Amino acid sequence: MTVKNRSLIAHSVAIALFLTLLGLPEAGGQSGGDESDTDTELMKALDANDNGILSADEMDNAPAALRQLDNSGNDRLEEDELTDSGGPPEGFGIPSGSDLNQPPKANDPAEKQILKVLDQMRQGEWYYNVSPTDGRLLRLLTEATNAKRVVEIGTSTGYSSIWFALALRETGGRLYTHEIDPDRIRKAKKNFKKAGVSERITVIEGNAHKTVKQHEGPIDILFLDADKEGYVDYLNKLLPRIKPGGLILAHNMRVPEPDPRFIDAITTRPELDTVFVLMEGAGISVTLKKR
Repeated sequence: MTVKNRSLIAHSVAIALFLTLLGLPEAGGQSGGDESDTDTELMKALDANDNGILSADEMDNAPAALRQLDNSGNDRLEEDELTDSGGPPEGFGIPSGSDLNQPPKANDPAEKQILKVLDQMRQGEWYYNVSPTDGRLLRLLTEATNAKRVVEIGTSTGYSSIWFALALRETGGRLYTHEIDPDRIRKAKKNFKKAGVSERITVIEGNAHKTVKQHEGPIDILFLDADKEGYVDYLNKLLPRIKPGGLILAHNMRVPEPDPRFIDAITTRPELDTVFVLMEGAGISVTLKKR
């Protein structure tokens, strides 16, 4: 048995033990609910990037993710809390059976190639990337605000960067993305080339806590998806360079647990206004700099 396999088994055992401690029915035991609904709700809670696979990091974050389902706050997961409630409530106005997760349709051959590469990336080495729904939101906000200068902290293998590039093709803007890992930079640049968006992206290698100082602004959108404990530092250093009416977007506002100092910063400062969206997944904060 390989070290990797032993590690995965250990993670699985840890999750099983945690579920048992929370009082969930054992596999094969009696249950009054629909097991498929239960499985769906559990998978939604654990699969932060919504790619249908539980990575080692997502398994490490399982305890925190599962506690998000404890709506009653009684330190137990009851049957009704494990029933899939992902669809709209009855009478919500959306026809029953509607598929709300239709993939985006390409407007031209170039966009078709970009979407193809994004789909291929989800099948490969995922690392710490956003979900497809998160990526679509990044694109929509960028294009809707006609953003010209976007700064991203945490390139990883370039998945979110390419979603930004989709919008920047239309706005004529540019993405400046920061990454400290040379191997991920190499993979990201390869993905940018395959997608045909390299000309829209500048990759800045190094410790972003230092390299962000080169930005003079104005920044239209700042996207944070790197070391969670560093979000406050990135915000403090770049907020003066974000234009009035600009946006600060931050990933992982639900899982893994965000830094309370950052939450406090974006929700209590009078010059900022924040809403939290897509909280059924990893969660994203959308903050407007009012002045």
